[in-house]
Amino acid sequence: QCDFCRQKKLKCSRELPKCNSCKPWPGDCNYSRDNVNVMSVTIIVSTRSLDHSSAEERTIVNRVQHLEQLVQQLTQSVDKALQAIGSASAGRDNSRTPTESHQEIVAKKNHSSPKLYIGSQPGFLELAELGTPFFNIPSDDEILKVVFEPHKVREKAWVVYFNYMLLSAIPAEDGTNEALLRQNVQLALNESSIFLEPREANVQALAFLAMHGEDYAAPNMSWMLLGNACRQAEALGMHLSSKHESQQQQLCLFWLLFLMDKSCSLAFGRPAFLPTALYHNVPLPGQQTLLMFQPHTRINGVPTHPRVSQFGAQLLRCSMELAKLMGILADVLVNGQPAAPCMELRSSVNAWYSYTNQRLTDILEAERASSTADQVREMTLGINSMKFQYLHVLILLLKGDGSASSLRLSSAREAISLLKSMVSNWHSVNNGVMWHLLYYPFTSFFVIFENIVHHPGPVTPTKEHDLNLLATTVTYFASMRSQMRLLATLCTRLEHVANTFLQLARNVHCASSKTMQRKWHGYEATGVDLEGLDVASYLDWLPADIEALPGGEGPSGKEARRTFDSVFDWFSWDAYYGDPQ
Repeated sequence: QCDFCRQKKLKCSRELPKCNSCKPWPGDCNYSRDNVNVMSVTIIVSTRSLDHSSAEERTIVNRVQHLEQLVQQLTQSVDKALQAIGSASAGRDNSRTPTESHQEIVAKKNHSSPKLYIGSQPGFLELAELGTPFFNIPSDDEILKVVFEPHKVREKAWVVYFNYMLLSAIPAEDGTNEALLRQNVQLALNESSIFLEPREANVQALAFLAMHGEDYAAPNMSWMLLGNACRQAEALGMHLSSKHESQQQQLCLFWLLFLMDKSCSLAFGRPAFLPTALYHNVPLPGQQTLLMFQPHTRINGVPTHPRVSQFGAQLLRCSMELAKLMGILADVLVNGQPAAPCMELRSSVNAWYSYTNQRLTDILEAERASSTADQVREMTLGINSMKFQYLHVLILLLKGDGSASSLRLSSAREAISLLKSMVSNWHSVNNGVMWHLLYYPFTSFFVIFENIVHHPGPVTPTKEHDLNLLATTVTYFASMRSQMRLLATLCTRLEHVANTFLQLARNVHCASSKTMQRKWHGYEATGVDLEGLDVASYLDWLPADIEALPGGEGPSGKEARRTFDSVFDWFSWDAYYGDPQ
Protein backbone atom coordinates (compact mmCIF):
# COMPACT_ATOMS: atom_id res chain seq x y z
CA GLN A 1 0.00 0.00 0.00
CA CYS A 2 1.00 3.64 -0.48
CA ASP A 3 1.68 5.79 2.55
CA PHE A 4 -1.64 7.68 2.22
CA CYS A 5 -3.81 4.55 1.99
CA ARG A 6 -1.93 2.95 4.86
CA GLN A 7 -2.48 6.03 7.02
CA LYS A 8 -6.19 6.31 6.17
CA LYS A 9 -6.72 2.54 6.25
CA LEU A 10 -7.96 2.46 2.67
CA LYS A 11 -7.68 -0.22 0.05
CA CYS A 12 -4.87 0.77 -2.33
CA SER A 13 -4.97 -0.03 -6.05
CA ARG A 14 -1.15 0.17 -6.13
CA GLU A 15 -1.06 1.93 -9.51
CA LEU A 16 1.83 4.05 -10.72
CA PRO A 17 2.52 6.88 -10.61
CA LYS A 18 -0.62 7.32 -8.42
CA CYS A 19 -3.19 4.98 -6.99
CA ASN A 20 -6.91 5.67 -7.36
CA SER A 21 -7.16 7.23 -3.92
CA CYS A 22 -4.32 9.71 -4.56
CA LYS A 23 -5.23 10.74 -8.12
CA PRO A 24 -7.65 13.54 -7.13
CA TRP A 25 -5.05 15.17 -4.86
CA PRO A 26 -2.03 17.27 -5.89
CA GLY A 27 0.41 15.50 -3.54
CA ASP A 28 2.74 12.57 -4.28
CA CYS A 29 1.82 8.91 -3.95
CA ASN A 30 4.75 7.26 -2.12
CA TYR A 31 5.39 3.58 -1.47
CA SER A 32 7.90 3.81 1.39
CA ARG A 33 7.90 0.08 2.25
CA ASP A 34 8.37 -1.14 -1.28
CA ASN A 35 11.87 -1.54 -2.68
CA VAL A 36 10.92 0.07 -5.96
CA ASN A 37 12.71 2.88 -7.78
CA VAL A 38 9.72 5.19 -8.15
CA MET A 39 11.54 7.67 -10.39
CA SER A 40 12.49 5.03 -12.94
CA VAL A 41 8.97 3.60 -13.01
CA THR A 42 7.57 7.11 -13.46
CA ILE A 43 9.77 7.69 -16.48
CA ILE A 44 8.76 4.36 -18.00
CA VAL A 45 5.04 4.95 -17.69
CA SER A 46 5.01 8.72 -18.36
CA THR A 47 4.24 8.39 -22.04
CA ARG A 48 1.47 5.88 -21.36
CA SER A 49 -0.15 8.07 -18.71
CA LEU A 50 0.00 11.12 -20.98
CA ASP A 51 -1.79 9.22 -23.73
CA HIS A 52 -4.45 8.15 -21.24
CA SER A 53 -4.77 11.71 -19.96
CA SER A 54 -5.01 13.15 -23.47
CA ALA A 55 -7.89 10.79 -24.29
CA GLU A 56 -9.79 11.97 -21.25
CA GLU A 57 -9.12 15.62 -22.07
CA ARG A 58 -10.49 15.13 -25.57
CA THR A 59 -13.68 13.33 -24.56
CA ILE A 60 -14.72 14.98 -21.28
CA VAL A 61 -15.77 18.61 -21.60
CA ASN A 62 -15.48 19.24 -17.88
CA ARG A 63 -11.77 18.45 -17.95
CA VAL A 64 -11.27 21.28 -20.46
CA GLN A 65 -12.43 23.74 -17.85
CA HIS A 66 -10.11 22.08 -15.32
CA LEU A 67 -7.17 22.56 -17.70
CA GLU A 68 -7.92 26.27 -18.03
CA GLN A 69 -7.87 26.67 -14.25
CA LEU A 70 -4.50 24.95 -14.03
CA VAL A 71 -2.96 26.55 -17.13
CA GLN A 72 -0.25 28.27 -15.07
CA GLN A 73 0.92 24.89 -13.69
CA LEU A 74 1.17 23.06 -17.02
CA THR A 75 4.46 21.29 -17.62
CA GLN A 76 6.27 20.26 -20.76
CA SER A 77 4.62 16.82 -20.66
CA VAL A 78 1.14 18.40 -20.68
CA ASP A 79 2.07 20.47 -23.75
CA LYS A 80 2.98 17.23 -25.51
CA ALA A 81 -0.37 15.81 -24.49
CA LEU A 82 -2.19 18.74 -26.14
CA GLN A 83 -0.26 18.10 -29.34
CA ALA A 84 -1.32 14.47 -29.15
CA ILE A 85 -4.95 15.62 -29.23
CA GLY A 86 -4.53 17.12 -32.68
CA SER A 87 -2.57 14.17 -34.06
CA ALA A 88 -5.11 11.69 -32.70
CA SER A 89 -8.05 13.53 -34.28
CA ALA A 90 -6.20 13.76 -37.60
CA GLY A 91 -5.70 9.97 -37.66
CA ARG A 92 -9.36 9.03 -37.45
CA ASP A 93 -10.99 6.77 -39.98
CA ASN A 94 -12.35 8.58 -43.06
CA SER A 95 -15.77 6.90 -42.78
CA ARG A 96 -17.60 9.10 -40.28
CA THR A 97 -20.91 10.87 -39.94
CA PRO A 98 -21.35 14.55 -40.99
CA THR A 99 -21.39 15.50 -37.29
CA GLU A 100 -18.01 13.84 -36.77
CA SER A 101 -16.63 15.54 -39.88
CA HIS A 102 -17.83 18.88 -38.53
CA GLN A 103 -15.99 18.21 -35.25
CA GLU A 104 -12.81 17.24 -37.07
CA ILE A 105 -12.80 20.45 -39.10
CA VAL A 106 -12.83 22.57 -35.94
CA ALA A 107 -10.24 20.33 -34.27
CA LYS A 108 -7.90 20.70 -37.24
CA LYS A 109 -8.37 24.44 -37.15
CA ASN A 110 -7.54 24.51 -33.45
CA HIS A 111 -4.39 22.45 -33.98
CA SER A 112 -3.09 24.52 -36.89
CA SER A 113 -3.86 27.97 -35.54
CA PRO A 114 -3.40 28.88 -31.86
CA LYS A 115 -5.70 31.87 -32.40
CA LEU A 116 -8.70 29.57 -31.96
CA TYR A 117 -7.75 28.62 -28.40
CA ILE A 118 -9.95 31.13 -26.59
CA GLY A 119 -8.05 30.78 -23.33
CA SER A 120 -4.76 31.97 -24.80
CA GLN A 121 -5.83 34.22 -27.67
CA PRO A 122 -9.00 36.35 -27.28
CA GLY A 123 -9.22 37.05 -31.02
CA PHE A 124 -12.89 36.16 -31.28
CA LEU A 125 -13.79 38.18 -28.19
CA GLU A 126 -12.03 41.26 -29.56
CA LEU A 127 -13.93 40.94 -32.84
CA ALA A 128 -17.23 40.25 -31.08
CA GLU A 129 -16.91 43.44 -29.05
CA LEU A 130 -17.21 45.42 -32.29
CA GLY A 131 -20.83 44.24 -32.50
CA THR A 132 -21.76 45.83 -29.18
CA PRO A 133 -24.56 46.75 -28.43
CA PHE A 134 -26.33 44.80 -31.19
CA PHE A 135 -24.94 41.31 -30.72
CA ASN A 136 -24.58 39.16 -27.64
CA ILE A 137 -21.32 37.34 -26.97
CA PRO A 138 -21.85 33.64 -26.18
CA SER A 139 -20.88 32.38 -22.74
CA ASP A 140 -17.45 30.88 -22.09
CA ASP A 141 -18.94 27.40 -21.84
CA GLU A 142 -20.73 27.90 -25.16
CA ILE A 143 -17.52 29.08 -26.84
CA LEU A 144 -15.63 26.03 -25.55
CA LYS A 145 -18.29 23.76 -27.03
CA VAL A 146 -18.17 25.62 -30.35
CA VAL A 147 -14.40 25.21 -30.53
CA PHE A 148 -13.91 21.68 -29.23
CA GLU A 149 -17.27 19.92 -29.65
CA PRO A 150 -19.52 21.82 -32.09
CA HIS A 151 -21.78 18.78 -32.48
CA LYS A 152 -22.89 19.27 -28.86
CA VAL A 153 -23.85 22.93 -29.32
CA ARG A 154 -27.63 23.14 -29.02
CA GLU A 155 -27.98 26.43 -30.91
CA LYS A 156 -25.99 25.94 -34.10
CA ALA A 157 -26.29 29.66 -34.82
CA TRP A 158 -23.39 30.17 -32.40
CA VAL A 159 -21.23 27.94 -34.60
CA VAL A 160 -22.16 30.08 -37.60
CA TYR A 161 -21.53 33.34 -35.75
CA PHE A 162 -18.21 32.22 -34.23
CA ASN A 163 -16.70 30.86 -37.43
CA TYR A 164 -17.88 33.65 -39.71
CA MET A 165 -16.66 36.27 -37.26
CA LEU A 166 -13.16 34.76 -37.49
CA LEU A 167 -13.52 34.29 -41.24
CA SER A 168 -14.26 37.99 -41.75
CA ALA A 169 -10.93 38.92 -40.13
CA ILE A 170 -8.66 36.17 -41.42
CA PRO A 171 -5.80 37.32 -43.71
CA ALA A 172 -6.46 36.89 -47.42
CA GLU A 173 -3.30 34.83 -47.86
CA ASP A 174 -4.42 32.27 -45.26
CA GLY A 175 -6.35 30.23 -47.80
CA THR A 176 -6.32 26.91 -45.94
CA ASN A 177 -7.79 28.19 -42.71
CA GLU A 178 -10.24 30.34 -44.65
CA ALA A 179 -11.58 27.25 -46.41
CA LEU A 180 -11.93 25.37 -43.12
CA LEU A 181 -13.84 28.19 -41.45
CA ARG A 182 -16.10 28.60 -44.46
CA GLN A 183 -16.87 24.89 -44.43
CA ASN A 184 -17.68 25.09 -40.72
CA VAL A 185 -20.26 27.79 -41.50
CA GLN A 186 -21.79 25.82 -44.35
CA LEU A 187 -22.09 22.67 -42.26
CA ALA A 188 -23.70 24.57 -39.40
CA LEU A 189 -26.19 26.24 -41.76
CA ASN A 190 -27.45 22.78 -42.71
CA GLU A 191 -29.23 22.81 -39.35
CA SER A 192 -32.82 23.74 -40.22
CA SER A 193 -33.56 25.03 -36.71
CA ILE A 194 -31.55 28.18 -37.51
CA PHE A 195 -34.27 29.15 -39.97
CA LEU A 196 -37.32 27.61 -38.28
CA GLU A 197 -37.00 28.27 -34.54
CA PRO A 198 -37.32 31.87 -33.29
CA ARG A 199 -34.21 32.35 -31.14
CA GLU A 200 -32.12 35.41 -30.48
CA ALA A 201 -28.94 33.57 -31.51
CA ASN A 202 -30.56 32.71 -34.86
CA VAL A 203 -31.61 36.32 -35.45
CA GLN A 204 -28.13 37.50 -34.60
CA ALA A 205 -26.37 35.06 -36.92
CA LEU A 206 -28.73 35.67 -39.86
CA ALA A 207 -28.45 39.45 -39.48
CA PHE A 208 -24.66 39.21 -39.34
CA LEU A 209 -24.51 37.14 -42.54
CA ALA A 210 -26.94 39.43 -44.38
CA MET A 211 -25.08 42.55 -43.29
CA HIS A 212 -21.39 41.61 -43.48
CA GLY A 213 -21.37 38.18 -45.11
CA GLU A 214 -19.54 38.48 -48.40
CA ASP A 215 -20.65 34.94 -49.27
CA TYR A 216 -24.29 36.01 -48.89
CA ALA A 217 -24.32 39.53 -50.38
CA ALA A 218 -26.17 38.54 -53.57
CA PRO A 219 -29.60 40.25 -53.78
CA ASN A 220 -31.69 37.09 -53.49
CA MET A 221 -29.59 35.56 -50.70
CA SER A 222 -29.26 38.64 -48.50
CA TRP A 223 -32.94 39.51 -48.94
CA MET A 224 -34.05 36.04 -47.81
CA LEU A 225 -31.64 35.94 -44.85
CA LEU A 226 -32.81 39.36 -43.70
CA GLY A 227 -36.47 38.42 -44.11
CA ASN A 228 -36.01 35.31 -41.99
CA ALA A 229 -34.26 37.33 -39.27
CA CYS A 230 -37.07 39.93 -39.26
CA ARG A 231 -39.78 37.30 -38.91
CA GLN A 232 -38.01 35.66 -35.96
CA ALA A 233 -37.44 39.05 -34.31
CA GLU A 234 -41.16 39.79 -34.55
CA ALA A 235 -42.01 36.41 -33.04
CA LEU A 236 -39.62 37.06 -30.14
CA GLY A 237 -41.03 40.53 -29.49
CA MET A 238 -37.65 42.22 -29.71
CA HIS A 239 -39.30 45.59 -30.26
CA LEU A 240 -40.73 45.65 -26.74
CA SER A 241 -39.00 48.37 -24.76
CA SER A 242 -37.44 47.96 -21.33
CA LYS A 243 -34.65 49.58 -19.36
CA HIS A 244 -33.16 46.19 -18.54
CA GLU A 245 -29.77 45.70 -20.20
CA SER A 246 -30.75 42.51 -22.05
CA GLN A 247 -33.93 44.14 -23.37
CA GLN A 248 -31.95 47.17 -24.51
CA GLN A 249 -29.64 44.87 -26.45
CA GLN A 250 -32.63 43.20 -28.11
CA LEU A 251 -34.08 46.62 -28.92
CA CYS A 252 -30.79 47.60 -30.58
CA LEU A 253 -30.84 44.41 -32.64
CA PHE A 254 -34.44 45.11 -33.67
CA TRP A 255 -33.54 48.61 -34.86
CA LEU A 256 -30.55 47.23 -36.73
CA LEU A 257 -32.91 44.88 -38.56
CA PHE A 258 -35.35 47.74 -39.14
CA LEU A 259 -32.80 49.98 -40.83
CA MET A 260 -31.34 47.06 -42.82
CA ASP A 261 -34.85 46.16 -43.92
CA LYS A 262 -35.58 49.65 -45.23
CA SER A 263 -32.18 49.91 -46.89
CA CYS A 264 -32.67 46.55 -48.60
CA SER A 265 -36.15 47.57 -49.73
CA LEU A 266 -34.89 50.72 -51.44
CA ALA A 267 -31.85 48.97 -52.92
CA PHE A 268 -33.69 46.05 -54.52
CA GLY A 269 -37.16 47.48 -55.06
CA ARG A 270 -39.00 45.04 -52.81
CA PRO A 271 -41.53 45.71 -50.02
CA ALA A 272 -40.22 45.89 -46.47
CA PHE A 273 -40.60 43.03 -44.00
CA LEU A 274 -41.14 45.22 -40.91
CA PRO A 275 -44.12 47.56 -41.52
CA THR A 276 -43.22 51.16 -40.77
CA ALA A 277 -46.76 52.01 -39.69
CA LEU A 278 -46.62 49.26 -37.07
CA TYR A 279 -43.16 49.98 -35.63
CA HIS A 280 -42.74 53.69 -36.28
CA ASN A 281 -43.36 54.58 -32.62
CA VAL A 282 -41.07 51.96 -31.10
CA PRO A 283 -38.67 53.92 -28.84
CA LEU A 284 -35.00 54.10 -29.77
CA PRO A 285 -32.43 52.48 -27.47
CA GLY A 286 -31.14 54.60 -24.59
CA GLN A 287 -28.14 56.88 -24.99
CA GLN A 288 -26.00 54.84 -22.58
CA THR A 289 -26.67 51.74 -24.65
CA LEU A 290 -25.82 53.48 -27.92
CA LEU A 291 -22.58 54.81 -26.41
CA MET A 292 -21.36 51.22 -26.25
CA PHE A 293 -20.96 51.35 -30.04
CA GLN A 294 -17.28 52.32 -30.35
CA PRO A 295 -15.95 50.37 -33.36
CA HIS A 296 -13.94 53.21 -34.90
CA THR A 297 -11.99 53.59 -31.64
CA ARG A 298 -10.64 50.04 -31.96
CA ILE A 299 -8.29 50.20 -34.90
CA ASN A 300 -6.74 46.77 -35.50
CA GLY A 301 -8.51 45.50 -32.38
CA VAL A 302 -6.74 47.90 -30.00
CA PRO A 303 -8.74 50.59 -28.15
CA THR A 304 -6.78 53.79 -28.72
CA HIS A 305 -9.34 56.50 -27.95
CA PRO A 306 -8.60 58.16 -24.57
CA ARG A 307 -12.29 58.73 -23.81
CA VAL A 308 -15.72 57.58 -24.87
CA SER A 309 -16.49 58.84 -28.36
CA GLN A 310 -19.90 60.29 -29.17
CA PHE A 311 -19.59 59.59 -32.89
CA GLY A 312 -20.81 55.98 -32.94
CA ALA A 313 -23.88 56.69 -30.80
CA GLN A 314 -24.84 59.70 -32.91
CA LEU A 315 -24.32 57.76 -36.13
CA LEU A 316 -26.64 55.01 -34.90
CA ARG A 317 -29.34 57.40 -33.73
CA CYS A 318 -29.31 59.29 -37.02
CA SER A 319 -29.37 56.03 -38.99
CA MET A 320 -32.42 54.83 -37.06
CA GLU A 321 -34.22 58.12 -37.66
CA LEU A 322 -33.39 57.86 -41.36
CA ALA A 323 -34.75 54.31 -41.40
CA LYS A 324 -38.15 55.65 -40.31
CA LEU A 325 -38.13 58.11 -43.22
CA MET A 326 -36.99 55.39 -45.61
CA GLY A 327 -39.89 53.23 -44.44
CA ILE A 328 -42.36 56.02 -45.21
CA LEU A 329 -40.73 56.46 -48.63
CA ALA A 330 -41.04 52.73 -49.33
CA ASP A 331 -44.77 52.94 -48.58
CA VAL A 332 -45.05 55.93 -50.91
CA LEU A 333 -43.34 54.04 -53.72
CA VAL A 334 -45.62 51.03 -53.24
CA ASN A 335 -48.98 52.73 -52.74
CA GLY A 336 -48.48 56.17 -54.24
CA GLN A 337 -49.25 59.33 -52.30
CA PRO A 338 -50.61 62.79 -53.11
CA ALA A 339 -48.17 65.63 -53.63
CA ALA A 340 -48.69 67.17 -50.18
CA PRO A 341 -47.45 64.19 -48.11
CA CYS A 342 -44.51 63.81 -50.50
CA MET A 343 -43.55 67.44 -49.96
CA GLU A 344 -43.80 66.94 -46.20
CA LEU A 345 -41.58 63.87 -46.42
CA ARG A 346 -39.10 65.76 -48.57
CA SER A 347 -38.96 68.52 -45.97
CA SER A 348 -38.37 65.95 -43.21
CA VAL A 349 -35.56 64.28 -45.17
CA ASN A 350 -33.83 67.61 -45.78
CA ALA A 351 -34.16 68.58 -42.11
CA TRP A 352 -32.77 65.21 -41.07
CA TYR A 353 -29.71 65.58 -43.28
CA SER A 354 -29.00 69.15 -42.17
CA TYR A 355 -29.02 68.10 -38.53
CA THR A 356 -27.12 64.84 -39.09
CA ASN A 357 -24.36 66.33 -41.20
CA GLN A 358 -23.84 69.23 -38.79
CA ARG A 359 -23.88 67.02 -35.70
CA LEU A 360 -21.48 64.40 -37.04
CA THR A 361 -19.13 67.04 -38.43
CA ASP A 362 -19.03 68.83 -35.07
CA ILE A 363 -18.19 65.58 -33.27
CA LEU A 364 -15.47 64.80 -35.80
CA GLU A 365 -13.84 68.20 -35.33
CA ALA A 366 -14.10 67.96 -31.54
CA GLU A 367 -12.45 64.52 -31.48
CA ARG A 368 -9.97 65.02 -34.32
CA ALA A 369 -7.09 66.06 -32.04
CA SER A 370 -7.40 62.96 -29.87
CA SER A 371 -7.94 60.54 -32.77
CA THR A 372 -5.52 58.75 -35.06
CA ALA A 373 -5.52 59.14 -38.83
CA ASP A 374 -7.31 55.79 -39.23
CA GLN A 375 -10.03 56.82 -36.79
CA VAL A 376 -10.55 60.15 -38.57
CA ARG A 377 -10.77 58.28 -41.87
CA GLU A 378 -13.39 55.92 -40.44
CA MET A 379 -15.50 58.79 -39.08
CA THR A 380 -15.22 60.62 -42.42
CA LEU A 381 -16.42 57.45 -44.14
CA GLY A 382 -19.44 57.45 -41.84
CA ILE A 383 -20.30 61.05 -42.74
CA ASN A 384 -19.96 60.30 -46.47
CA SER A 385 -22.10 57.19 -46.07
CA MET A 386 -24.87 59.25 -44.45
CA LYS A 387 -24.73 61.76 -47.29
CA PHE A 388 -24.77 59.01 -49.91
CA GLN A 389 -27.87 57.44 -48.35
CA TYR A 390 -29.55 60.85 -48.12
CA LEU A 391 -28.97 61.50 -51.82
CA HIS A 392 -30.25 58.03 -52.66
CA VAL A 393 -33.47 58.66 -50.73
CA LEU A 394 -33.88 62.10 -52.28
CA ILE A 395 -33.48 60.74 -55.81
CA LEU A 396 -36.20 58.14 -55.26
CA LEU A 397 -38.48 60.68 -53.57
CA LEU A 398 -38.20 63.16 -56.44
CA LYS A 399 -39.06 60.59 -59.10
CA GLY A 400 -42.03 61.69 -61.17
CA ASP A 401 -41.87 65.31 -59.97
CA GLY A 402 -41.25 67.27 -63.15
CA SER A 403 -40.58 70.49 -61.27
CA ALA A 404 -37.73 68.81 -59.37
CA SER A 405 -36.04 67.06 -62.30
CA SER A 406 -33.02 69.36 -62.14
CA LEU A 407 -32.59 68.74 -58.40
CA ARG A 408 -32.90 65.00 -58.96
CA LEU A 409 -30.22 65.08 -61.66
CA SER A 410 -27.85 67.22 -59.59
CA SER A 411 -28.35 64.88 -56.61
CA ALA A 412 -27.44 61.91 -58.79
CA ARG A 413 -24.31 63.67 -59.99
CA GLU A 414 -23.31 64.48 -56.42
CA ALA A 415 -23.89 60.88 -55.32
CA ILE A 416 -21.68 59.49 -58.09
CA SER A 417 -19.00 62.02 -57.17
CA LEU A 418 -18.89 60.49 -53.67
CA LEU A 419 -18.06 56.99 -54.91
CA LYS A 420 -14.29 57.44 -54.76
CA SER A 421 -14.52 58.12 -51.03
CA MET A 422 -16.81 55.11 -50.49
CA VAL A 423 -14.37 52.42 -51.64
CA SER A 424 -14.09 50.05 -48.65
CA ASN A 425 -14.95 46.53 -47.51
CA TRP A 426 -16.26 44.60 -44.50
CA HIS A 427 -13.41 45.77 -42.26
CA SER A 428 -15.08 49.19 -42.06
CA VAL A 429 -18.24 49.51 -39.98
CA ASN A 430 -19.36 53.01 -40.96
CA ASN A 431 -19.84 52.28 -44.66
CA GLY A 432 -23.34 50.86 -44.41
CA VAL A 433 -23.89 47.31 -45.63
CA MET A 434 -22.85 45.37 -48.71
CA TRP A 435 -25.76 46.41 -50.88
CA HIS A 436 -25.02 50.07 -50.13
CA LEU A 437 -21.63 49.59 -51.73
CA LEU A 438 -22.64 47.37 -54.63
CA TYR A 439 -26.18 48.31 -55.69
CA TYR A 440 -27.00 51.82 -54.47
CA PRO A 441 -24.70 53.50 -57.04
CA PHE A 442 -26.81 52.27 -59.93
CA THR A 443 -29.84 54.33 -58.87
CA SER A 444 -27.88 57.54 -59.45
CA PHE A 445 -26.10 55.97 -62.42
CA PHE A 446 -29.35 55.37 -64.32
CA VAL A 447 -30.68 58.85 -63.55
CA ILE A 448 -27.65 60.28 -65.35
CA PHE A 449 -27.94 57.64 -68.08
CA GLU A 450 -31.61 58.55 -68.52
CA ASN A 451 -30.75 62.21 -68.93
CA ILE A 452 -28.17 61.40 -71.61
CA VAL A 453 -30.39 59.16 -73.73
CA HIS A 454 -33.38 61.51 -73.43
CA HIS A 455 -31.34 64.43 -74.74
CA PRO A 456 -29.36 63.19 -77.73
CA GLY A 457 -27.29 65.63 -79.67
CA PRO A 458 -23.78 67.01 -79.87
CA VAL A 459 -21.59 66.44 -76.85
CA THR A 460 -21.58 69.55 -74.67
CA PRO A 461 -19.35 70.14 -71.61
CA THR A 462 -22.26 69.14 -69.36
CA LYS A 463 -22.88 65.93 -71.25
CA GLU A 464 -19.18 65.17 -71.26
CA HIS A 465 -19.20 65.62 -67.48
CA ASP A 466 -22.11 63.20 -67.20
CA LEU A 467 -20.27 60.64 -69.33
CA ASN A 468 -17.25 61.02 -67.06
CA LEU A 469 -19.48 60.36 -64.04
CA LEU A 470 -20.69 57.15 -65.66
CA ALA A 471 -17.05 56.25 -66.22
CA THR A 472 -16.40 56.99 -62.53
CA THR A 473 -18.91 54.28 -61.65
CA VAL A 474 -17.01 51.81 -63.82
CA THR A 475 -13.77 52.76 -62.06
CA TYR A 476 -15.48 52.45 -58.69
CA PHE A 477 -16.40 48.82 -59.25
CA ALA A 478 -12.89 48.11 -60.49
CA SER A 479 -11.59 49.52 -57.19
CA MET A 480 -14.15 47.55 -55.19
CA ARG A 481 -12.97 44.36 -56.89
CA SER A 482 -9.58 44.72 -55.21
CA GLN A 483 -11.34 45.11 -51.83
CA MET A 484 -13.32 41.88 -52.11
CA ARG A 485 -12.53 38.18 -52.03
CA LEU A 486 -15.45 36.01 -53.11
CA LEU A 487 -17.25 39.04 -54.54
CA ALA A 488 -14.36 39.98 -56.81
CA THR A 489 -16.07 38.17 -59.69
CA LEU A 490 -19.39 39.83 -58.90
CA CYS A 491 -17.72 43.25 -58.84
CA THR A 492 -16.26 42.47 -62.25
CA ARG A 493 -19.74 41.74 -63.60
CA LEU A 494 -21.18 44.88 -62.04
CA GLU A 495 -18.31 46.81 -63.57
CA HIS A 496 -19.21 45.27 -66.92
CA VAL A 497 -22.87 46.28 -66.51
CA ALA A 498 -21.84 49.87 -65.86
CA ASN A 499 -19.38 49.83 -68.75
CA THR A 500 -22.01 48.44 -71.11
CA PHE A 501 -24.40 51.30 -70.43
CA LEU A 502 -21.54 53.79 -70.56
CA GLN A 503 -20.73 52.65 -74.10
CA LEU A 504 -24.42 52.73 -75.04
CA ALA A 505 -24.66 56.31 -73.77
CA ARG A 506 -21.62 57.30 -75.79
CA ASN A 507 -23.01 55.63 -78.90
CA VAL A 508 -26.28 57.56 -78.52
CA HIS A 509 -24.40 60.81 -78.99
CA CYS A 510 -22.21 59.45 -81.74
CA ALA A 511 -25.23 58.25 -83.69
CA SER A 512 -27.41 61.28 -82.95
CA SER A 513 -24.86 63.53 -84.58
CA LYS A 514 -25.53 61.67 -87.84
CA THR A 515 -29.29 61.17 -87.62
CA MET A 516 -31.94 61.93 -85.00
CA GLN A 517 -34.56 59.58 -86.52
CA ARG A 518 -32.88 56.26 -85.83
CA LYS A 519 -34.73 54.07 -83.30
CA TRP A 520 -33.13 52.97 -80.03
CA HIS A 521 -33.31 49.30 -81.02
CA GLY A 522 -30.72 49.96 -83.67
CA TYR A 523 -28.12 50.64 -81.04
CA GLU A 524 -28.07 47.15 -79.59
CA ALA A 525 -25.50 46.13 -82.17
CA THR A 526 -22.63 48.30 -81.03
CA GLY A 527 -18.91 47.86 -81.12
CA VAL A 528 -18.82 47.18 -77.39
CA ASP A 529 -17.52 43.78 -76.29
CA LEU A 530 -20.55 42.52 -74.37
CA GLU A 531 -19.02 39.12 -73.57
CA GLY A 532 -22.23 37.27 -74.33
CA LEU A 533 -24.51 39.52 -72.25
CA ASP A 534 -28.02 40.09 -73.57
CA VAL A 535 -28.37 43.87 -73.80
CA ALA A 536 -32.08 43.51 -74.54
CA SER A 537 -32.51 41.80 -71.18
CA TYR A 538 -30.60 44.59 -69.49
CA LEU A 539 -32.93 47.13 -71.07
CA ASP A 540 -35.93 45.12 -69.89
CA TRP A 541 -34.67 45.34 -66.29
CA LEU A 542 -34.13 49.09 -66.35
CA PRO A 543 -36.29 51.52 -64.35
CA ALA A 544 -39.58 51.80 -66.19
CA ASP A 545 -39.36 55.51 -67.02
CA ILE A 546 -36.08 55.09 -68.91
CA GLU A 547 -37.92 53.08 -71.54
CA ALA A 548 -39.90 56.19 -72.45
CA LEU A 549 -37.35 57.42 -74.95
CA PRO A 550 -38.06 60.32 -77.33
CA GLY A 551 -40.79 59.30 -79.71
CA GLY A 552 -42.04 56.46 -77.55
CA GLU A 553 -44.41 55.89 -74.67
CA GLY A 554 -43.45 54.27 -71.41
CA PRO A 555 -45.63 51.73 -69.64
CA SER A 556 -48.42 52.94 -67.44
CA GLY A 557 -48.40 52.52 -63.68
CA LYS A 558 -50.75 49.52 -63.92
CA GLU A 559 -48.28 47.77 -66.24
CA ALA A 560 -45.27 48.22 -63.98
CA ARG A 561 -43.27 45.00 -63.83
CA ARG A 562 -42.03 45.46 -60.26
CA THR A 563 -43.13 46.80 -56.92
CA PHE A 564 -40.74 49.72 -57.39
CA ASP A 565 -40.06 50.77 -60.97
CA SER A 566 -37.42 53.27 -59.85
CA VAL A 567 -34.59 50.79 -59.52
CA PHE A 568 -32.79 48.21 -61.60
CA ASP A 569 -34.35 44.74 -61.35
CA TRP A 570 -31.47 43.20 -59.41
CA PHE A 571 -33.33 39.97 -58.62
CA SER A 572 -33.66 39.09 -62.30
CA TRP A 573 -30.07 40.16 -62.97
CA ASP A 574 -28.86 38.07 -60.03
CA ALA A 575 -30.71 35.00 -61.27
CA TYR A 576 -29.02 35.12 -64.68
CA TYR A 577 -25.66 36.86 -64.27
CA GLY A 578 -25.01 37.57 -60.60
CA ASP A 579 -23.74 34.17 -59.44
CA PRO A 580 -20.15 34.84 -58.35
CA GLN A 581 -19.15 31.21 -58.69
